[in-house]
Amino acid sequence: MSVSSWISSLLTLPFVVANEPLVRHTTMRVGGPAVVWVEPQTEAELTAFLEINQKVGAPLYVLGAGSNVVPTDDGWNGAVLHLGKGFGKSSVEGNVLIAGGGAFLPKLTHFANENRLGNFEWACGIPGSVGGSVWGNAGARGFNGHGFEGRDAATDFDGCIAFDRRGRRHELHKDDVEFSYRRSSLGQLIVTEARFALKPLSEEEAVTHKEGVRQLLDVRRKTQPANAASAGCIWKNPKVEGCVSAGALVEQCGLKGQNCGPARVSEIHANFIVNTGGASSAQVRELAQYVEEEVEDQTGIKLEREARFL
Repeated sequence: MSVSSWISSLLTLPFVVANEPLVRHTTMRVGGPAVVWVEPQTEAELTAFLEINQKVGAPLYVLGAGSNVVPTDDGWNGAVLHLGKGFGKSSVEGNVLIAGGGAFLPKLTHFANENRLGNFEWACGIPGSVGGSVWGNAGARGFNGHGFEGRDAATDFDGCIAFDRRGRRHELHKDDVEFSYRRSSLGQLIVTEARFALKPLSEEEAVTHKEGVRQLLDVRRKTQPANAASAGCIWKNPKVEGCVSAGALVEQCGLKGQNCGPARVSEIHANFIVNTGGASSAQVRELAQYVEEEVEDQTGIKLEREARFL
């Protein structure tokens, strides 16, 4: 199948559009057009797309909430797949939270609390999707009912449904997926639903956990550029003895406020690059590279990117 035939075949599907600007779908507010934008609402629609796409082997990028990605100004020379609202539903079975791959993490945190389930508080301030958070093992500070602690998607993961690039459906148990810091073994699989075994709460405990969420969000607003256009943390925390975090390292090197046009290292948290208005992807990339070179020159530590630069 030729590229033109591939595009023509996809455009017969009602959930596919051509030349969709990615700037509309990324929290950094950068990115040129995708050749095709695919937003299925059901497993059947997802399978129909994947079967067509597999025939030509066109490049495919799976985009969650767009919160940890920096597309190029030229866009994506292929298909961008974004799970639609049909994949955003959530439910509870006993102490298990079942969420669609397109469910938005902050809303899911409140849904869990309303159903008296705890330990999902870590997700309250992450502007990402369930599918993306499981695939990349997203994490943050959480609340255990007594205090705050680091937590991630892997901690309470209890299984998922995922599709391969040929459109085949797989039901995976928790032992089928391996996790490490901001990584999973899911590879090319597309997570359409995930299960989390959470902590049952009494009515009183639910109130305490809700207060924990309020405190977590308050700290996040004070210590991160929560309202700015950004891709979240740009770099992973280095696994170097004595190094607290990537943000502290960038700040130590005097790079807070460093800019390339409207792209700027946040004055609030140095692990964020913010788009102060009209920045291009090229400017974000140039600034990220400059910071990496300066940090390595000054400390000998090579920063590894957490955000995905397409």
